[in-house]
Amino acid sequence: MSKAARVLSVEALTDFRNSMIKFNEEARGALSGVDMELRRMRDWLERDQLGYWQMQVKRRSEEVMNARTELARRKIAAQGSDTISDTEQKEKLREAMRRLRIAEEKVALVKRLIPVLHHTIAEYKSCASPLADHLSGGMEKSIHRIGAMVKSLEGYLALRAPSAPSAEAPGGSGSSSGSSASAGGSARTGGVSESTSADGQAAPAAVGERQSVAAEAETVANPS
Repeated sequence: MSKAARVLSVEALTDFRNSMIKFNEEARGALSGVDMELRRMRDWLERDQLGYWQMQVKRRSEEVMNARTELARRKIAAQGSDTISDTEQKEKLREAMRRLRIAEEKVALVKRLIPVLHHTIAEYKSCASPLADHLSGGMEKSIHRIGAMVKSLEGYLALRAPSAPSAEAPGGSGSSSGSSASAGGSARTGGVSESTSADGQAAPAAVGERQSVAAEAETVANPS
């Protein structure tokens, strides 16, 4: 059995519905913002960072090759001479190799972080999807239902009580009573006249019947 609701203020229902609409919009906007940020992070890691450090590995590998070539040339030039030193070329080679090692480590790190990011995004979506479905489904239905309730209550409050019917004039009831009485009197009068007429017709027949019975009795008494 359904229970009646005690609605004390239609305005409170309207305010509650407006709050639900605002929450729905803000929550859906927040979810959309998070989705955009996750896509931006994934693109930055997979495309920008991975592509950048892979390009750095290629360039720094070339720098290492150039440094080795210069060092080899310097060594050839320094053979048989104590005034020519290859210290600068060796330092450049060490620096180029260090820079190449950093780029290779960055590439390896980015490749390790990509699956971690994908797993984190999947976990987030598994938790956020029910909320997104409720906001676009159940919440929308609730907002629509409360709006229909507000409209129904406003229509009920706008109704007015029907006005009382006007009383009849005193003369009308008296005239109707007089006509009824005259009709009843005429009916009674007609009934009396009809019964009198019927008695008047039946009386002569009864007298003649008694006379015929008396004549038959005399015939029986005096056969001659």
